[in-house]
Parts: sequence; C-alpha cells; structure tokens
Amino acid sequence: MRAPVVLLGTLVLLLSVAPPTLAAPRQGHQGLQGGWAVDDGGHLNFPHSLRSELPFIQQGGAGVLRLNFRLGACFADWTSAGCAGADGANALAVYDSLVNEAINTYHLKVIGLISNEAWQGDQTQWTANNAELNVSGTGDNAYIQNFGTNAAGVLASHFAGRIATWEVWNEPNAYTATGPVAGEFSGGSFIYPSNFAWLLKRSYAAIKAAEPGTSSTVISGGLLGTDVGGATVTLVQPNGARQTVTKKSGSGIPTANAGTTCASSVPSGGDYLCNTYRMGQQEAGWSAGAYPLDSVGQHLYIDQGGVTSSSKIASYLQDLRGAYLAFEGNRTAKKTEITEFGWVANPGDTGYQTEASNQASNVQIAYSTFRGTSYVLRADYFVAQDVPEGNVFYGLVQGDGVTYKPAFGAYQRYASY
Repeated sequence: MRAPVVLLGTLVLLLSVAPPTLAAPRQGHQGLQGGWAVDDGGHLNFPHSLRSELPFIQQGGAGVLRLNFRLGACFADWTSAGCAGADGANALAVYDSLVNEAINTYHLKVIGLISNEAWQGDQTQWTANNAELNVSGTGDNAYIQNFGTNAAGVLASHFAGRIATWEVWNEPNAYTATGPVAGEFSGGSFIYPSNFAWLLKRSYAAIKAAEPGTSSTVISGGLLGTDVGGATVTLVQPNGARQTVTKKSGSGIPTANAGTTCASSVPSGGDYLCNTYRMGQQEAGWSAGAYPLDSVGQHLYIDQGGVTSSSKIASYLQDLRGAYLAFEGNRTAKKTEITEFGWVANPGDTGYQTEASNQASNVQIAYSTFRGTSYVLRADYFVAQDVPEGNVFYGLVQGDGVTYKPAFGAYQRYASY
C-alpha cells in the first residue's frame, strides 16, 4: 500500500494549488460537516460559519451534510424568541434558512445532530439518577424527558419532510476526567449508559411520532473510537470561554446487575454500546426486536500524527459491530454510520507538509476501507474547513478559505462512491 500513498500525495498536492471545479448538482452518498451553524448571537454569517463552508462541501462532491443543531447562548429553547439581533424570531426560524439553502441550493441531504447543545443543561443534569453509581437509579431524569419532547420531538416535527435522519447525542462515551469515585466519568459529552438508554428511548419515540408512517431514521449518537492520546478538541463554555482538552473514550464503566462484563478488544466504543443495551433492557424497558435505534454511529480518531492502516480501521469497525450484533443478531439490517472521522493538518505546525500528506493518505485509506465494508452505510468527514479560533485543524480547506489541502483532492476522488 506504500506506493499508492506516495502517488496520492503527488496527485493531490497538484490539486491544492487552485480551487477545484465546482461539482455538478448530482452528488455522492458520503458526507461532510462544517463549523457552527449559528453563533452565540444567533447569526448565520460569521467567520468560518457553516453557511460559508457549504460551497466547499458541494465542491468536494459530498451528498450529505451533518448539521449540529445548537442553541448556543442566544436561545433558551427552540420556540421562544431569541436574543436581540438574531437572524430569526426563534431558533427554528434561523435554522429554517440554513436547512433550505443546504437542500435547495447545494443539493445536500441533511442529517440532524441533536446533542447536549440542542437542549440547555449541564452534565450533572443529564447524568442525574444514573443506575451505574446510584443503587436506586434508573437512568431517567427531567433533562432527558425534556430533551425527548422539546428538542428531538420539536425538531423532528418542524423539519418533517426535509430532514428524515436524526443522530441522537454526540460521543456519549467521551470524557475528559475520571474519579474520585470508581467508575465515575466527567467532562466532554459523557453520559452514563443507563441515561443514554433512556435518552434513545424517549428521543426515538418522539422522532417516530413526528413522521408517522415514514422512513425516518434514528442513529445512536456517534461513539468515540480513539487510540493512545485521545482526540484534542476545544470546548466552548456557556459564557463563551474556550477550553482545549483531550477527550477519551470511556471504559471500565460499571453496569448494575449486568452479569458478564462488557469488553472491547480495541477502544472502539463497543463496550459502552454493550452496556447501553444491557441498561436499556434492565432499566428502560428495551426489548429484542424493538430497540430504539435504526443504526449505530461511530467516530474514529486514530493514528493522529501518522498514517493509519486499513487493518486498524477494520478492527475498530468490527469491534463495535460485534457489540450490537450480540444483541441484534447476525441477521440484523442495522449498520454502522461513521458520523465523524478525521486527521489534523495544522498549517501553523513546523511539520505541516508531512501532516498534510498523512491526512490525504488517511482519507484515501479510510474511504477505501469503508467502501469495502458492507455494514458501513456512510462516512462523514470532519470537517470541511479549519476553524483556527476554535483550534480545529481537521479541515480539507485551510482557514483562509483559499488554500485547499491535499486531503481535499483525496476526498473528491475516494469519497465519490
């Protein structure tokens, strides 16, 4: 595989000299995503906004946009009036404009991400009453109940006919700190499996009720799969402060009365998913043949700083696949959706040229692997463009909006199936 990697680096470095030709309206099956859709002032237009990145997403040949529905500091909920100067009467009105533009102008199918940013609250609220650390806990709580009704239900109802696929939560197994109690995790978007089981149950019911008789799809929130070192991310606090942290995927999570311990051969998120199924059965009334998810989301951030391999990617895919097959059975129609994956290439690093070459090679290897894996439905690269102010350098295009990285050409070529 070494020779194709070298050839690819030569090819796409040529493509990075000038912007590629705008793609035709007919686009592919794979996805891309951008930065914030709406800032904390309720605006759609700001530096490195998702709206400004839509042309890059189309140029890349993507057919899918993964859109994070965040309220930010401007909106208390989805239907109340927002802050002064917002680009709409309420949050739904602001997103209406963007969703319509993505669909009608850029010919993109939208996958809606409903995460902790889609309903105001904090980690103590969404992990309240968890069954892992509380003897009498079930996993259900007021935050989850409101999330299902007032975020998942409201969004699915409002965008019925425009958005049919919804991803519930983002990296439920991703944490930044542990302890002091054994099995205690905090930071990131971590939520205990018992809480996540209830979140899926309530959100699934609300989304399906919003479009009865239609083929709406619910993806269980992308589980973080990452190797040594984790994945670096900048978190934005409610007051606007930014904090750069390393998020890691949870393991060793206790499951009340679970019997056999859930285990993974690699940190794919499979052990967490196994615990979610078990807690769903024990605490949330999940039953075989009617589990509240249509496909399983996975995020891959592996081999950061180097070149990955098809065999390593496949090991993460198979580990997670094995976790849901254990409950769904080998004949299940459910598949994996890679709703995030990416590699850093920071133009400010002294080793940028190597990083950029590795990033392009990894895009090629990843999409070639996904294409040859029958149970991978789709893969959405993160992200279209760098966001320097957010310390995000996974982009296919540099933050200047002019310089295309070698990985852009790799995406155009290998994500076109």
